[in-house]
Amino acid sequence: MSLLLAGVLFQVVQPAPPPPVVGLCRFEIATLSFAGSPSEQARCLMTPVGKRGALGPAHKRLPKGLAPLLEGRRALPDKSRVAGLLAAENIDIGGLDEPVSRARDGDPAAPLARYFVIHDTSTPYYADEPFPADIDGDAKVNSFAYYFPANADPEKFPVAHLFLNRIGQVLVGQPLSRPWRATKLETRVIGLPAKGLFLHVETVMPRRRDPAIEGWNDAIAPKPGFSRTQYDRLALLYIALSVRAGAWLIPAQHATIDHGLPQAHDDPQNFRLKDFDKALRRRLRSLG
Repeated sequence: MSLLLAGVLFQVVQPAPPPPVVGLCRFEIATLSFAGSPSEQARCLMTPVGKRGALGPAHKRLPKGLAPLLEGRRALPDKSRVAGLLAAENIDIGGLDEPVSRARDGDPAAPLARYFVIHDTSTPYYADEPFPADIDGDAKVNSFAYYFPANADPEKFPVAHLFLNRIGQVLVGQPLSRPWRATKLETRVIGLPAKGLFLHVETVMPRRRDPAIEGWNDAIAPKPGFSRTQYDRLALLYIALSVRAGAWLIPAQHATIDHGLPQAHDDPQNFRLKDFDKALRRRLRSLG
């Protein structure tokens, strides 16, 4: 039977191209960048995230540790000193000499990863049960087993480059050189051009159900959201990944990247930029 029926021409319907500018922080397809200078981008991307993804007001200025980095007033620390610190704290991220991922699914002509994306795992889930009394030291909370399921599809799991629990342990999920997508902006809007532009860090944070909200939900996160040790190690990871990338990465949050998109996530919950900045300043002082 002929594929041409009565002279009707069949056309392949192509998906609509993404709009040139997307989202709260105005991701620009042409430049593979959010709008503005690095510090302007960070002020938007680090907007406080509330329950169910509601955003607070954007920061008018960056705190005094982060600002000079993104404004070009402070160079990267010495690579060997950072490597020594990682080794002393038993953190292995695959070394600092290999490149990080590149955009456009690893296209060698594309820019290297620019964004340090902070997530929370929203796991383990406690439903209507209370959080453990020692939430930071609890073995169940700090287990990495949830994120590395047996016989999982390697194209889907692990879901991030790095995992950081509440006692400061770090585990590699995907190699930092591997282009990986973990936000709706990357997977459902931008597509392959964005693959490799973001480095994803999952921070362990349990959740429970909010009884004020009908049906299943995981809207309640602990307060404080991050342990002091998590902030400390997250600051070190930010420095180390920036050194490996060859430039200060722009910090971002899952929720702000995806804000306004269908089924957008609400993480990280109860993240305090001031506490991260204090940890960052402590780490930078230790590195001279």
